[in-house]
Amino acid sequence: MNIKYLSYLLFFIILVSCQQKQEKLHTQQDVYRYGAKNDSAVFYFNKGWELILDYGQWTLSEKAFRKAVDFDSTFIVGKALVGKNTTNLNERIQILNDINSSQIKVSEDDHLILEVTRITLELFNARGKNVKLDENFISFFLTTAEKNYRTFIHKYPNESYIKAEYIEVLNAIYGAKTALDSLHILTTPKQKKVPFFISYAATLESDLGNFKKALSIADDFNNQINDPGIPQPYVLYGSIYLKMDSLSLATSNLDKALQLDPNHIFAQRFKTQVNTKLKIINSID
Repeated sequence: MNIKYLSYLLFFIILVSCQQKQEKLHTQQDVYRYGAKNDSAVFYFNKGWELILDYGQWTLSEKAFRKAVDFDSTFIVGKALVGKNTTNLNERIQILNDINSSQIKVSEDDHLILEVTRITLELFNARGKNVKLDENFISFFLTTAEKNYRTFIHKYPNESYIKAEYIEVLNAIYGAKTALDSLHILTTPKQKKVPFFISYAATLESDLGNFKKALSIADDFNNQINDPGIPQPYVLYGSIYLKMDSLSLATSNLDKALQLDPNHIFAQRFKTQVNTKLKIINSID
């Protein structure tokens, strides 16, 4: 039996085991606090995740994470998320320095999240300073993220947004098919209705070339959101149309998303890709 096949088989055995544990645990757990001592800090921390992952409201998300830290100045995981979301390089550098020198004790479970976020800040800071990282850095980052997030969601299967991050990491490591299968296996019945998981399923289907299915899921997502003032449906449609080379439709959707939130990083990235394709087409003409 081929080694690659064995590795995928082992991976899915782990996923099924995780799902079985979730079925036992998901009705028994309270909201995880991530080390926050204040209920308002927990509320705004989770609101920050909801705004960015479910609705694509990057600007409001950053404000929510900042409010979480305002309510609890010792909330180190919350501060790390401010660093992850800020566009201010100097602030991000300072936050990483503060995290590295902090004497605040964090639990083993909180450390799982903090470690991945800290490495993310290192990556963002290096890019911001145009510093070349070690060639193994990205591999180290993804391996650490997979291990830490997997450990965390096995223990806290109701934490939807860390599970969302985990599935994104699986996509980066194993590809869209494995990530999509994992999404369907790992999400609880309640989580299957969370906007992020619906929109990300559409993204993964489009990555696999299943554009008709991706657009159908995107329609479901848009109907669920049912608010023209929310950026994420436009970003989702724009990204799918980009992959389909329907550049006019991609442009109109991405422009609308960026009107609603100019700080949406993925919308910016997709718009750059559209412009690059258009330049190539125009140069041929």
